[in-house]
Amino acid sequence: MSIKYSDQLIEEVSQRNDIIDIVSQYINLKKTGKNYKGLCPFHNEKTPSFVVSEDKQLFHCFGCGEAGNVINFVMKIENLDFFDSLELLAEKSGIDLSEYRNDGSNKEKVDRKSKLYKINREAALFFYQNLTKTKNVGIKYLLNRGLSVDVIKKFGLGYAINDWEKLNKYLLTMGYDQKLIYESGLVIKRKENEGYYDRFRNRVMFPIISTTKKIIGFGGRVLGDGVPKYLNSPESPIFNKGNILYGLNLARNEIGKEKKLIVVEGYTDVISLYQFGIKNAVATLGTSLTKNHAGLFKRYCEEVIIAYDSDLAGQAATIRGMDILDEVGCRVKVIKLNVKMDPDEYIRSFGTDAFRENVENAVPLIDYKIELIKNENDLNTNEGRISFINKSIKVIRSLKSPVEIDIYVERLSKEANIAPNVIKSEIYGNNRDKKNQYKYNKNNRKFNYKNNRYEKNLKPMKKLEKNGSIEIEKSIISLCLSSKTNYEKVTSQINSHDFLNEDSRSIFNTIGDIYKTSNKIDIISLLDQLDFEKVKLLKQIKERVVPFEDIDKIIKDLLISLKIFKLNEQIKIIKDEIRRLEVEKNKEEGDVEKIKELRGELLLLVKELSNLRVN
Repeated sequence: MSIKYSDQLIEEVSQRNDIIDIVSQYINLKKTGKNYKGLCPFHNEKTPSFVVSEDKQLFHCFGCGEAGNVINFVMKIENLDFFDSLELLAEKSGIDLSEYRNDGSNKEKVDRKSKLYKINREAALFFYQNLTKTKNVGIKYLLNRGLSVDVIKKFGLGYAINDWEKLNKYLLTMGYDQKLIYESGLVIKRKENEGYYDRFRNRVMFPIISTTKKIIGFGGRVLGDGVPKYLNSPESPIFNKGNILYGLNLARNEIGKEKKLIVVEGYTDVISLYQFGIKNAVATLGTSLTKNHAGLFKRYCEEVIIAYDSDLAGQAATIRGMDILDEVGCRVKVIKLNVKMDPDEYIRSFGTDAFRENVENAVPLIDYKIELIKNENDLNTNEGRISFINKSIKVIRSLKSPVEIDIYVERLSKEANIAPNVIKSEIYGNNRDKKNQYKYNKNNRKFNYKNNRYEKNLKPMKKLEKNGSIEIEKSIISLCLSSKTNYEKVTSQINSHDFLNEDSRSIFNTIGDIYKTSNKIDIISLLDQLDFEKVKLLKQIKERVVPFEDIDKIIKDLLISLKIFKLNEQIKIIKDEIRRLEVEKNKEEGDVEKIKELRGELLLLVKELSNLRVN
């Protein structure tokens, strides 16, 4: 059952956290009249447009449009969901939310979790003191790995000394119950004799911290020849490694305006990248990426860059992870380091700039898969080319945008030396929707398109086509944003009525209005003229990458594709109307004539569609 809180409690948390005090912890505010003003923390600006009202307890940025109350502000600035933000503010104001939970949990369960958090915190302090107070193999190992004292402190690293009961005895002396210490996973129950012994011994310790800044578990790297090399806390009421990303507590505030997260395999990868200035990296805890992980990525960022090891096992893990992320709608890319190094080794050997360059050159999901397929096959042989094409086609079929499909078809054609139309026939050849083909004769009054000479070029409309039209419209608008020259080239052939999506049409018209008085588009001015839904669409449009080689051909292809989608939409409407009139038992006067007119319109549209596809 999901957690629910009363409106009265939410109101109380909001009232106890003055918005001026909370916002001032993140940005400098200056009082101007009744309100406070400062530079917006959600977008780059030189002139303050971020206004906070003390009376109304609300904020609003007149630059980017972000607005809301104190809870909304914390959600946005800390990258937290509503309940985590409420919990954070409740903790700041001394409100115990466990007394108000309406999720079927009892107070005993909540208290137990609270005690487990305290035990883990005490253990983390114990490990940290072991590491920093005396000379030991733990601190020597970390310093030899090149980690600074500051970054060791930032991540709260520690050392579990080589003793069987040191931590357990310490926690008992601090007054914690033995059963709870065992439930935390920090100790293991002896099999033969009574008693417990420490799970982590002679290991460098990595506290695993939640986004609400609670220590929920540990990872330990063995020093010496012990096994396993890395050991994590077991599952507990507060720790599930399939739901956790190491380093997310820090990385969520460093994702930047590009909303990117880099996912690596190990703790030290995250820490080394952070030390070298790459602060938006996280790691899974020795597990493959799960759907729960993907949900976390989707919540915190828009683009995921995978930087796993470049060996075969790493490649397999990359593919699995990319597919899971792609399924939930993340934009996914992968770094190809081109050397057999993990990110920690790479950034130490080649530096921050080299790693950032790899991030910028990260390849999309489709490209990475095709590259792996290419490496598996010898394109100098017929067998290799056939295998390369067949496997690559399976990958390309997952694409929704016809423009993207066309780009990859051209790529496959060049690499395998096979004609593009042959590859397209393999992609589309077996996907005809026979259910949408109607027959017509005088007896049953059903129309048969197969008998007209344009049918061979006409494919029934599929469900994805409408989505495809939106993708094409995004690309067209992206080109219009790039320059007034491109906008004029587009408007010489189409107008806003050719757009199928109303929001696309509205943005297109607004761009036209701006170009009437300006030679380029100021995005802030454009945003000010759009409502919330159109702002979200414009954000997607700005992220599109449209190739600028042979721009005239790109524009021509996009416009033809859009017209094809519009004709398909018109054809579908007419076909549906014909079918409705034909099955009507009690036809009104003029229905038969109307059917004839519709068939005539239909044939003209089919002919126009056929001509466009031939061109």
